[in-house]
Amino acid sequence: MIQGLLLDPSFLPVTIVFAVLVLFSFWKKLARYVPHLAVVYLAFLLFTATSYRDTPAVPQEEQKNIVDDSMESQAMAQPMAVKDDNAVQSAEENSQASSGLEVKQYVPPQQPQDDKPKAISVQRLVVCENIDLKQRKPVRIRDVFIDTTSRIYCFAGLRNPERSEDIIHVWKFNGEPYAKVHMNVSVSNYFRCWSYITPREDAVGQWSIAVIDDESNVLKEADFTIVPFNEP
Repeated sequence: MIQGLLLDPSFLPVTIVFAVLVLFSFWKKLARYVPHLAVVYLAFLLFTATSYRDTPAVPQEEQKNIVDDSMESQAMAQPMAVKDDNAVQSAEENSQASSGLEVKQYVPPQQPQDDKPKAISVQRLVVCENIDLKQRKPVRIRDVFIDTTSRIYCFAGLRNPERSEDIIHVWKFNGEPYAKVHMNVSVSNYFRCWSYITPREDAVGQWSIAVIDDESNVLKEADFTIVPFNEP
């Protein structure tokens, strides 16, 4: 108990303050307050003495284990560095080698490649002058048009039984790309779609329209010709 009072850092300052207050009380003829100060001081002594506990000494071997565990935790917490060859290694290789840790290269799982051919196919591809929107049918199918035709349509009927696919209508004039129209084909036994061009004044020549998939495979192609209008 006495050792606890002596080891407590507040014991000496409180004792000095208590002595100063007692002397001040007698000097100012306020001795009636001395018992109150004494009660507070005794309470402080009692609390300090009873709250003291001996700190058990940690055995030397246990202290060694604590230090070793701390060092091992620090080694495991070292930052990882990614090198150019995608090999993941420890920032401190010697430290990890001594702790028995082995860092292996991370190999991401390979995604299976879908080599199955696409099931989408073009059942019908024609070039016409118009589209019956109500019945969704081509009107006046031709392979030769005059250059005064305001619009030339491509009508395509596709079978797409498995999944949604993206296609492109590619219009070409004399073998050169003229226009592209992107479309999405939903799952259907017969999906109808169409696109059109508005020929220019110099549109006389050989034309073609091709339906290709999103891998640039030509599903079907049709050729047609635009000829000049012969006025009487």
